[in-house]
Amino acid sequence: MIFFAVSVPECFSLEGSLDLKPVRGGVYVVEDHYYFRENSVVYVGKDSVTVIGATWTPETAEILIGKIQALTSKPIREVVVTNYHPDRAGGNAAFKKIGAKVISTRKTRDLMKTDWKKVVDFTRKTIPAYPDLPVVLPDTVHAGDFDLQGGKVRALYLGAAHTADGIFVFFPEEKILYGNCILKDTLGNLEFADLAAYPKTLQRLKMKKLRFDTVIAGHGSSIHGPDIIDHYLKLLDR
Repeated sequence: MIFFAVSVPECFSLEGSLDLKPVRGGVYVVEDHYYFRENSVVYVGKDSVTVIGATWTPETAEILIGKIQALTSKPIREVVVTNYHPDRAGGNAAFKKIGAKVISTRKTRDLMKTDWKKVVDFTRKTIPAYPDLPVVLPDTVHAGDFDLQGGKVRALYLGAAHTADGIFVFFPEEKILYGNCILKDTLGNLEFADLAAYPKTLQRLKMKKLRFDTVIAGHGSSIHGPDIIDHYLKLLDR
């Protein structure tokens, strides 16, 4: 079993690299090539920085922290854990170390408490170089949707999909949606997916009629248009 629906030799890298690239306004995409390609997001607000996705490990998170600090003198106030898997939560310890809040929904925190070892073991079977990390739980938890940066960063839970807990993050001023692991250009890993709920969740996203013209995918190529939603629905249908 491969971790995502692309070949391991194409994307797997022990050495790796991590790039922070501007998208629009305060939104930057993090293209993380360590272990397996994942895309996170950095939002530079008026007074502080919000990170969306903690990256793979404390070491990759420290690399990202360094790049953010080279970009701006504004403090990193918080990191949002967008689901309970290692590619989104593995770097939590590094953000806590610098005094940032680690934020998630209650569902994500609960799954981290019960299933962290399971998903780390799964990751290590596919990527043997991945460390056996202990769980580092969020310290700020929301029951459902929540806003940060005065409403300029909106976290939305619309139902189970790639995981039971995954959220979207919407940046209304920039008209950008972060698709997390839910949206990407290949079908990807479905080991923990709810295949019955997945298309319904994507339909709910469409019904919300959020005004975005750019989608940042959680894996693979990072920048897409809104048509990636219908693209992924077709993949699921097949």
